[in-house]
Amino acid sequence: MSEQFNTPPAADLTALPTSGPPFYTVSLVKLTVMMFITCGLYGLYWYYKNWSRYKAYSAKPIWPAVRTLFCFFYIPSLFSKVDAALKEKGRGGIPYWGVYVAGIYLLTFTPSIVTGYASGMGSSPSTALGLIPTMAVYATTGLGQFLIMLRVQSFINRLDGKSGESCRIRFTFWDVVWAVTGICYWTLLVQIYAWLSSANM
Repeated sequence: MSEQFNTPPAADLTALPTSGPPFYTVSLVKLTVMMFITCGLYGLYWYYKNWSRYKAYSAKPIWPAVRTLFCFFYIPSLFSKVDAALKEKGRGGIPYWGVYVAGIYLLTFTPSIVTGYASGMGSSPSTALGLIPTMAVYATTGLGQFLIMLRVQSFINRLDGKSGESCRIRFTFWDVVWAVTGICYWTLLVQIYAWLSSANM
């Protein structure tokens, strides 16, 4: 008897796309609160959740952790995929998403440019500019990057079929972990600020 009648059919191990939104849906209020509490560290979780959700949705063999670790280089890819998903669903896309990417890159390098210019005067940035102005530069550019992230999140939320639920504020166990981490980080920053203030007196 031929072996073809005794051989069971091979299982299809190809990952299948899952239902649901292709990216991380989160309330804008919650995102704002978590970003403030964690002093921006929640942004890493935001990138990871977006890539993790996209991997499950598209069934593409990507590594969310790697794309989060090197998120700076994958920002254009993420924004372009959100834009493509919106257009695919007939929801307009992200107008000028490349401008948002350029804005994030510019805001990322601005503190280095400003403090580098101050250091060129022969003193440390905190001495040349003053400690508070130096911190203000970092805070302002960080706020600008967050506003861009918030804008992109507003487009991502449009992809959620349950638009009513997307506005609810829900805190998970990992949100609490991030919040505790953020509080510890804020405490460390305050201690560093106090030490630098006393050192410059």
